[in-house]
Amino acid sequence: MPAAGVSSDAGVHSPSSARIPHPRTGVLPVFDAARVDLQELFLRLSPRLSLRVDTRSTDGKWLHKYVERSLPRTAPTRPYAVYLSSCWGRYRWLCFDLDDKRGDVGPDLATLLRWLEEAGITYVVAASGSAGGRHVWVAAETLLDSVLVASIAVAAAKRLPTLDYGLLKNRKGAARPIGAPHRNGGRSQLMFPQDSRTAAALLTPATCGNSSEAFTRLLLIIDAVPARVEIRPRIIGKDQFTEIIDDELGPRLAGTPNTVLDRETLAQLTRRPPEDRVSEVCGSVLTKLALRRWTFPMVERLLRERAYREGGLLHLCTSPGNGTLRVVLDADDVTEKLERQWARCVAYAATLPLTEESLAWTETIGDVVALVEQVQAAADACPKRWAKKSGPADRAALDLRCLLALRSGTTVLDLDVRRAALAVGSSSSAMHRAQHRLSLDGWLAARTSDGPAATHELLPVTASHPGFNLAAQGGTQGNPPPAGESRGTWISRLQRRLAAGQSDVFAYGRPNQSHAGGLGHHAGRVYQLLVEHAERPLSLSEMCEKSGYAPRTVTKHLARMRDLMVATRAVMTVHHECPTCQVAPGERCRTGTGSVLRRRGADQHAARGTLAAERSSTPHYRPRPGSLVAAAKALGTHGRLATRARWYAVEIELYRWWRQEEAWMRAPKAGIRTGVQTHDEQAALVLTTLPRQPRRRYPRGADGRGDHAAARARIERRIATA
Repeated sequence: MPAAGVSSDAGVHSPSSARIPHPRTGVLPVFDAARVDLQELFLRLSPRLSLRVDTRSTDGKWLHKYVERSLPRTAPTRPYAVYLSSCWGRYRWLCFDLDDKRGDVGPDLATLLRWLEEAGITYVVAASGSAGGRHVWVAAETLLDSVLVASIAVAAAKRLPTLDYGLLKNRKGAARPIGAPHRNGGRSQLMFPQDSRTAAALLTPATCGNSSEAFTRLLLIIDAVPARVEIRPRIIGKDQFTEIIDDELGPRLAGTPNTVLDRETLAQLTRRPPEDRVSEVCGSVLTKLALRRWTFPMVERLLRERAYREGGLLHLCTSPGNGTLRVVLDADDVTEKLERQWARCVAYAATLPLTEESLAWTETIGDVVALVEQVQAAADACPKRWAKKSGPADRAALDLRCLLALRSGTTVLDLDVRRAALAVGSSSSAMHRAQHRLSLDGWLAARTSDGPAATHELLPVTASHPGFNLAAQGGTQGNPPPAGESRGTWISRLQRRLAAGQSDVFAYGRPNQSHAGGLGHHAGRVYQLLVEHAERPLSLSEMCEKSGYAPRTVTKHLARMRDLMVATRAVMTVHHECPTCQVAPGERCRTGTGSVLRRRGADQHAARGTLAAERSSTPHYRPRPGSLVAAAKALGTHGRLATRARWYAVEIELYRWWRQEEAWMRAPKAGIRTGVQTHDEQAALVLTTLPRQPRRRYPRGADGRGDHAAARARIERRIATA
């Protein structure tokens, strides 16, 4: 792999032809030996009188935190890095750092070397010291301008995924020279050319043969290669991901930008942070802006405002000085610092779970909202489907899936039956059967899952659904509406509906010796209609139409709820609109000329009086949410949901404990103490299980088999009673 314009023969210029004295000792080095110390060469040619060395922690480990030190006479024995540019930002070397943590280095290295050879640029390849990493060193005859170097770095980074180009865009960029030790052991080793004398010639400005025009050709060659828009998925949880788009607008999260700032973010931007929290506040602000889908130019425009430069973005414009004083940076340093911090905060924001506010501005939430609206319209169009015996549980399971889809931004959801049962006020077996029935009817579709919870996808409405003709049709939009009112409205509506069905007064089952009976889930569906339309009373005919029940059934449930003061009758005899003159309720009727109607014995039209008489004879009903607890206590069902929650918590912990015991039984026991480590009553089990806990032995009977009854009793003693 010979470099263009370089020969390994004896005719190569010796580095001694450009004998530059050491900047501190003034001694002229001699390169007549068979091998050349490349570390000494880097120190002699360093563009600055300082370098950066790594620091140790209290336990002796390298922190990968480099501090500036004066240029020594000999190479340090600890990890260190030499500057690539002078104090004025003009580069003597270019170091292309290919990091194996970003992907496969081999193809990117071959591409980079082909570009250099096409441009007629000589180079030196070294192993960086980490497994698989490579450093490609390129020297320049004359100092290169930082704008040209940054352009080369940005263009190459868009085409080489493993390239870490931060050191070529930062005026303080430094790299470990060939031969320098690595913090994880080993050293940076020369790979090409293998002769250290030839490598020294290629690293010396006077003998490298790389003119400034060659680097201009390199930039044109790189730009001639089409660059794809980089999309990097960041996993933030099971079956959840967000995308980082890196294009001409810089790195950002995929989605529509939300330019309206909340009060907390605006306060952080305008207030000067404490001296010990300058960088922390800046990172918090940039992360919040990244979650709002801001782009780099939008953040850069904030630096034009003095209030922001002296407020939350103070860290970008200054650097720590002596005491409380801070050193003001120039414009180029501010831009470089902003680029680094913004890329870092965007990468961190991609690993965070989406908040309610940031989720409303993703590109996929519009599709989810449209799908939920379509499913709910189809479900409302077939009320008799939910009026049969299993209907309330089926509709509650469907509503819960729609609510979770709106909150998470995805239609593929992992949901265990116990959590679903507690969310809708039902039992786990009822939720299991409801999910199966919804899958058979085409509302849900089972998906493969490696976790303990079942995975289902919320399906769009098709011709097989009973309410297909009446459901809202049409395509979904790619981006959500900027305000997101539709999503918030649906979340609030579904929350009210599910919360109304959670009450203990609607517990299922007839009263017997073991437990009291509630009003049942069908009465809960009727009550949910009253709660959803709490702004106005509903008549008996309206409730029958919306619920799908027969008038006799609705009347029976209303009578029981009225006996417990859960619902009350509303008499509609005052303030009606007029069908003749179209006046609003509470206003007097008017004639055709607009004057108030004043006739002898009548101050309203006959149609208005007929409407009032009709409504006075038709009963309307309102809910009374404040009476739910008293009604549950009267029925004897108060605390039913809390008891079920405690029961499910015991089952979940018992299952987790037994699975942990099975994993321990299958694990190799070599070198592990297998005796009793803790007393049976010494440490309490934490239900909100941490990633690692001390192992507790599972109870066993006389035959050595697991005693699940004893384990359940032990867990129940450690859970607070309701």
